Amino acid sequence: MKPWLMDILACPIPECRSELEIQVFTSHLVKDDDVEVEEIDDALITCPKCGRWYPVIEGIACMLPDNLRESGKQKIEETKFLEKWQREIPEHVLEKGRPFGLTPKG
Repeated sequence: MKPWLMDILACPIPECRSELEIQVFTSHLVKDDDVEVEEIDDALITCPKCGRWYPVIEGIACMLPDNLRESGKQKIEETKFLEKWQREIPEHVLEKGRPFGLTPKG
């Protein structure tokens, strides 16, 4: 994902549309017209207004509606993302993130 996308992205929830924040976990540099530019590989996009979170997995921002994230393959992939980065992700996202958080095992 290109970092400049954060300048144009907004929360996709119609009632919200707030400016988003990003926490980058991994990135790499690529050459673009002989200039090195950052490409984001893994990151967490959050909406400070409505509390939703969206993962960036392997350079793809996953910003689907809640109903498409709460079950099936998408939920499995996003849960793996939360588990992988749980030490970096803020507690409020893990515990009360929308559409879901990371359920403690045990």
